[in-house]
Amino acid sequence: MTKLLVPHDETELMLLTSILESSGIEFHVQNEHFGGLYPGLNIFPFNERVILVAESDFDRASLLARDFLESMKEPSEPGGEAG
Repeated sequence: MTKLLVPHDETELMLLTSILESSGIEFHVQNEHFGGLYPGLNIFPFNERVILVAESDFDRASLLARDFLESMKEPSEPGGEAG
């Protein structure tokens, strides 16, 4: 398996794994349960959760993750499109 990404927080981890699962992409979260022992201490590398995917699924998983992360960055416009 190869490293896809390191989520910034629990919410991002849950949403990304949900997207991967619903897309039929097998994954593993390294340190999934260990990180819960000391929540809020994700600044330490031993506590970091890493999403791993099979190399054969990496391109598709990467595209899904990128699309999700970009959609989280876009500010929502109140009232829809201007014009």
